[in-house]
Amino acid sequence: MKTLLRTSTLLVAAGALSPCRAAPAPNLNAIVQTYIDREAAAYPVNATASGLHAGDSRLDDLSPAAHRTEVEHLHETLDQLAQLDATHLTLPQRDDRDILAAEIGGQLLEEERVQNWRHSPDVYVGLATQAAYTLIARDFAPARQRMAAVIARENQLPALFAAARLNLVAMPPAFVEIGLENVAGAIDFISKDVPSAFSGVSDKRLAAQLSASTQTAVGAARDFQAWLRVQQKTAHGGFVLGTDNFRRLLASDMIDLSPDQILAAGRAQLKRDQDGFADVSRLVSPQRPADALSTIERDHPDAAHLVSAARDTLADIRRFIVAHKIVDLPSTALPKVAETPPFQRALIFAEMDAPGPFERNATQAFYYITPPDATEAVAAQNAYLTYFNRPFLVNLSVHEALPGHFTQFMYQQANPGWSLVRQTGHSYTATEGWAHYSEQMMQAQGIGGGGPKLHLAQLQDALLRDCRLIASVEMHTHGMSLADATTMMTTECFQPKDVAYKEARRGTADPGYYSYTLGKLMIEKLRADVEAKEGSAFTLARFHDRFLSAALVPIRIIRREMTGAEGPLL
Repeated sequence: MKTLLRTSTLLVAAGALSPCRAAPAPNLNAIVQTYIDREAAAYPVNATASGLHAGDSRLDDLSPAAHRTEVEHLHETLDQLAQLDATHLTLPQRDDRDILAAEIGGQLLEEERVQNWRHSPDVYVGLATQAAYTLIARDFAPARQRMAAVIARENQLPALFAAARLNLVAMPPAFVEIGLENVAGAIDFISKDVPSAFSGVSDKRLAAQLSASTQTAVGAARDFQAWLRVQQKTAHGGFVLGTDNFRRLLASDMIDLSPDQILAAGRAQLKRDQDGFADVSRLVSPQRPADALSTIERDHPDAAHLVSAARDTLADIRRFIVAHKIVDLPSTALPKVAETPPFQRALIFAEMDAPGPFERNATQAFYYITPPDATEAVAAQNAYLTYFNRPFLVNLSVHEALPGHFTQFMYQQANPGWSLVRQTGHSYTATEGWAHYSEQMMQAQGIGGGGPKLHLAQLQDALLRDCRLIASVEMHTHGMSLADATTMMTTECFQPKDVAYKEARRGTADPGYYSYTLGKLMIEKLRADVEAKEGSAFTLARFHDRFLSAALVPIRIIRREMTGAEGPLL
């Protein structure tokens, strides 16, 4: 993953790219293409994930000089966008200009103000892991070719971690803790899972090179781990963005609401969800409402049938969507439901793994489900499987697949004529807000028979997202401590203590995780406004189709294009 304030842009590149200053671009398309080419050259690991592979053997340059060059290029692009003659732009092009300008504003917030590359060790640990992961997760090229690219990237890791030790200052204790947890996982991943991914390659020369590069990479990661442990003793940096930076983060997604407006909306939603949770708990377990969650957790598939249960759930959801005209699905395709590959299981519980928009070879989308560890005791495996209780599995599948993230992917595939800005868009609130909105919307439409058990699972997830929003705003603009955010997660949103701490800690490094609830609320507001305007002509399927057809761009843009005017987001 890219750093938290950098938009997760999927990049389109062309051939050999030069970091040199380009001549002023004459039109919007040229500006966008130049911008994208530069980003692909600067961030080759992210470009690999997008499905473009010219830089598969390179690592991102995170030196101060590279960051200065990035800032220069971003300002140059903003200047070019400002100089465009808007009278020569179509309305969609004006929107594309605004989307790109907001995105660059978010990148400049990171580069000039927040600078996680100077404070977060996970910037480097994450890049080291992704460098190999993006090459083995999908078979976009023959194994020998991808293996050679892994070797090249692994040999660059000592330089990456050396740069980290030079760059990192004033690290917040929470950031060091996250870095240490993740570097341990990275060492395990690089030493075990990466060689295993290429065990079928018979080329002895490449095998020897991979063995050597893996030893080099693991040694560099262990050295960095030891350095971090020393730094942890005196870690003292602060993670708080502050109100001004928080406003700028919101602006990067074209949100003009104040932090306090968002906080008020989040608290109101939390109250609604708490009341709903209490009411539904009494329906699930009338005698002992406090036992309602444990009641639904007892109903889960066994390990042998976990994947098939998820597959059957997905098929049932698709039939429900078609029968109830929820959204016009662009195709009859479903993702391949499979066990999470071993090399991903330490980090992934369940996820939708769709190819980048420009991947032309490895185009299969996967819905991964992580099984329990077969080496653990049966009791431990059964305890793990309670998290995959059947009501939760439905809600999870709605979020990750239908009509959630997989449906977003299908609309992307069905719209090859989208502009480059639309193809590369990845608004946090549009992406996660839609998936979270889908959970509540599908429950309201009667998925799973509309019973209270599924409703309880949906509300449990909603409460977590509500607390994410509140923790983000409170910690970054009102001085809430990490300890107090953890307590809130436990007492207000009913999260287990270990989950509560990690969820609160996530908000120190990912303040944008307010986007789940905020995005849902903005979509609900837009839907209400469109329904009021259209009256009896309104249909849910048409609203959803229009929303998804706009691409994963800021909801302000989607509102503008659906209603023909600006309007309040909440």
